[in-house]
Amino acid sequence: MKMINLLFTALLFCIVSCSSGISAEEIPTPDRPTTEAGKTLIVYFSWSGNTRAVANTIQELTGCDIVEIEVEEPYSSVYNEVTARARQELDNDIRPALVTQVENIDEYDTLIVGTPIWSSRLAPPVKSFLAMYDLTGKKIAPFCTHGGSGTAQSVNNIRSVCPDSEILQSLAISSSQAKNARISIERWLQTIGLVE
Repeated sequence: MKMINLLFTALLFCIVSCSSGISAEEIPTPDRPTTEAGKTLIVYFSWSGNTRAVANTIQELTGCDIVEIEVEEPYSSVYNEVTARARQELDNDIRPALVTQVENIDEYDTLIVGTPIWSSRLAPPVKSFLAMYDLTGKKIAPFCTHGGSGTAQSVNNIRSVCPDSEILQSLAISSSQAKNARISIERWLQTIGLVE
C-alpha cells in the first residue's frame, strides 16, 4: 500500500510540474551522443549574448567542441555605434580581422555556425571566419538569432562563401527566446541528425 501511495504521489507531482509552465531550461536532459555525422564544431559570433546562449544550449545537448569568434577590433557596446559599423562592413563586404583561429579545422566534418542577423545578413565576423578556411565537402548547419526577420539572407550568404559545402536545414531563434529555446534547438538537432 505504501508503494502505491508513493507512486501516486510521484505521478501527481509530475502532472502538477508539467502543467505549471516549467521552462525548457529547467528540464534536465541526459548527455546525448553525437550520431554518425563525424566530429562536429560549434562556431559562433555573439554581440549581445543571444547567439551565445543558443550556442551554449547546442553544446550542452551535443557535447561538441565550441569556439566563439572574436574580432581583433572589438565592437562598441553602444548599439548605434555597432549598427553604424556593421552597416559599413556589410555594404562594403568588409571582413573584419579575427583573433579566433581553429588550427585543426580539417578534423571536423560538420560545423554548426551561429550568427546574429544584422541588416538581414550574416554578421561580418562569421563571414570572415568562413572565408578563412577551405570548407569543401563539410556540412554546415546554420543557426541565427534575430529580431523578427528569421534567417533573412544569412543562409544565402553562407552559400556564397562556402559554395562547395553542404548546407543543412537552418534554425532561427527570436532574440527574445534565445535563453528559453532548448526544445526548439533539440528538435532541430534531431532533424539534422546531430542528436538522436
